[in-house]
Amino acid sequence: MSIAVDVYRSDDYVKVGRVSLHSLLRGVFEDVLGQSLDDARFTLDLHAVEDLRELTGPPAMINLRRSHGFLNVRISRKGVLLYQHPHSIQELVGRPLQRMLTLLQPEETHWGYGIAGPGMERVSLVRPAPRPAGVVEVRTTSGRPRVFHLEAVQEPDPPTATPADLGVTAGGTGDRDLLALTPEVHDGFVRSTPFSSDVEEGGFLVGEVFLDAQRPGRHLIRMIDALPAERTGASMLQFTFTGESFLRINDIIARRGPQFRLIGWYHTHLFPATDAIGLSSIDVELHARMFRRPWQVAALVNLDGSTRTLRVYGWDGTTMHDLPYQVAAR
Repeated sequence: MSIAVDVYRSDDYVKVGRVSLHSLLRGVFEDVLGQSLDDARFTLDLHAVEDLRELTGPPAMINLRRSHGFLNVRISRKGVLLYQHPHSIQELVGRPLQRMLTLLQPEETHWGYGIAGPGMERVSLVRPAPRPAGVVEVRTTSGRPRVFHLEAVQEPDPPTATPADLGVTAGGTGDRDLLALTPEVHDGFVRSTPFSSDVEEGGFLVGEVFLDAQRPGRHLIRMIDALPAERTGASMLQFTFTGESFLRINDIIARRGPQFRLIGWYHTHLFPATDAIGLSSIDVELHARMFRRPWQVAALVNLDGSTRTLRVYGWDGTTMHDLPYQVAAR
């Protein structure tokens, strides 16, 4: 029995068919890698990590085995690694199924799906009860009510500077931020920092932030250090910060002086870099949740044997975008 995806129609979850998981994955990754994967080998590791997010629709697409919500994908050809990274099953299975079923049955508004195959019978198939229309669930707790008042604290504007002050040229277009790396930080990313080839690693980026005196609305960011995060989780699935990770880095930054800030984070990917593959959906979600300042960035280092590729991304409040960087003059 090959690994497949069972498909269930309506919120009564009536089983209506089965789709090859391999064909779904091939369709996704042939687009991503820009090549045929006819002779490629897919190695899949299903992770017992619950995914409580809902895939945007319509139609609604519900993973009925959501207790195992993530899949690590390794693609190779004749022993050569083409790709290796974790993804949510929603992303790899739910989204392409949604597009396919919309074309086949455009009138249906609700579908369920679940990976099926050897060993999957031990993973519970959970069919959620249909949600009544027009009902809002309200949960209350007993005891004396408490009232909290929250206000956003307005941060002072960063000091002003020019690109020349950071040792770089003006560069860039429009109001996209300008990033300068010290030679030491750049050398660490592309050459000297020892990174694991078994699990993703990551940490925090420390630096200074300025307003561009020559181009209103643009930030100038100077990256002076990349520090491995402490008290983290790391696996082939993902790199995870904890609350203690942030407490420790904030303490380090505070001891360095008030001009320094947490300007973002970095982590590794254990496969070659391509133009089509940058941050994963998991990476983007982490950044949007934990690095909310408009000038905070995400650095990504792809590891391919002895070859390293460094890319940096900025956040515009909605999506991540490439952020070109310059290495400052010594």
